[in-house]
Amino acid sequence: MDFDVPPESVDFANEVEEILTSPETERLLRELATRQDGMDGDPRALYRYLGDAEILAPSWPVEYGGRGADFTATVALLEKLVAHRIPQNLYCISVQNVGSLILAAGSEQQRRTLLPALASTELTSCILFTEPGNGSDLAGITTTAVRDGTGWVLNGRKTYNLKSAYADIALIAVRTDPQSSQYEGLTLFLVPLDAPGVVIRPIPSLANEQFHDIWFTDVRVDESALFGQVGEGWSLITQMFAAERTGLDYYARGRHWLDLVAQRVDRDGARQSDAVRTELARHDARITASKLLSCQVMQNLQDGRPDIAESSFAKWHCSESAQRIAWWALDTLGQDLLEPGPDPGDRTLEAAFREAPGMTISGGASEVMLDILSSARVFTHAPRED
Repeated sequence: MDFDVPPESVDFANEVEEILTSPETERLLRELATRQDGMDGDPRALYRYLGDAEILAPSWPVEYGGRGADFTATVALLEKLVAHRIPQNLYCISVQNVGSLILAAGSEQQRRTLLPALASTELTSCILFTEPGNGSDLAGITTTAVRDGTGWVLNGRKTYNLKSAYADIALIAVRTDPQSSQYEGLTLFLVPLDAPGVVIRPIPSLANEQFHDIWFTDVRVDESALFGQVGEGWSLITQMFAAERTGLDYYARGRHWLDLVAQRVDRDGARQSDAVRTELARHDARITASKLLSCQVMQNLQDGRPDIAESSFAKWHCSESAQRIAWWALDTLGQDLLEPGPDPGDRTLEAAFREAPGMTISGGASEVMLDILSSARVFTHAPRED
C-alpha cells in the first residue's frame, strides 16, 4: 500500500475543515440537535449544505458529481465529519454504499441521473436487506417481486434498517424466482419510498438513531426500478459488501472517541496512571491498525481489485476496535461518562457507550465477518488435487 497522501487530499481536508467550522454548518447542527421530528433529527438540510459545497463524494468521477480525487480524500472527509459531530450514517449508506454500487454496477443512465443527485443529497437512499426471520442470512430473503405487465409488484417486510425515514429511495433485495436456488433467485430494485403501499415505522433503539420496520404491500414499480439483471442480486450484494465493509466509518468514530478520552485523561491528573497510559497506547495502536486496514481496502477498490475477505476483516477489526474504545472509556472515566454534561465531548462519549453494542452487529456481524474470512482463506490456500 502507498502510504503517501497526495497534496490534493491535504488541500481537500483543509477545505472541508473550513466548511465544517462555518457559521452555517454550526447553525444547522444546532437545529439538528433539537430533533424537531421526534426521531433521530433530519440531517438532510445539513447534508444539502455540504452537498452544495461538493465535498460529499470526492473520489467519484467529476461527471457523476465527484472530484476525481484519491481515496485518501474520502478518508479525510470521514475523519472531519466525525470530529465535528456531523451524523454520518445517512451519508455512508446513501453515498458510500448505495452510490458506490451504482457507480460500479449501475447502467449509464442510472449513473448519470442518480449519482449527481446522491452526491448533492438532493436524493438520499437506504438499504433494505434484513428481514424479521432471517437476520444475517440474506439468502433466506422472502420479500417477493412478481412481474405484472410492464412492471413489478413487491410484497414483504424489511426490518432493523437505519435512516429509512430520511431516504427517498431504497436499494431492496427481493426474491423473483422462488423455484431456483436461494442465491440465484434474488434481484435488486431501487424503489421510491413514497410509493403507494410502502409503510415505514420506527423501532426505538438504545443508540441515538432509530431503526425502522418497512412493509411493502402490492407496491408497483416499473422496469426502470430494476437494478442489474433479474437473478443477479446475490452477486451484486457481495460486490456491494466489498465497498460497504471498508470499516472507515467505524475507524473514524473510534479514533475520535479515543482522542476525547485522551484529552480528558490529560486534564485530569488523578487518572494519569501508568496503567491508563498503557491502555491508551494499546488502543491507539489498534485504531491506527484499523485505519491502515481500511485504507488498504479502499486503495484496492480504487485499483479495481475488490476482495470480500479483506473487506470483512477490515470491518471486523474496525468495529471491534471502536467498540472496545467506547467501553474502555467508561471503565477509565467512570459513571460520570453516562451523564450528559455541557462539554460536547461528554455527550459524544455517552452516546458512544450506547452505540457500541450494535457496532459489531450492524453492517455485518463479527461472527459472519470471521466466517467469511476463514472460508475464503481456507479455499485460497487449500492444496490442489491433481
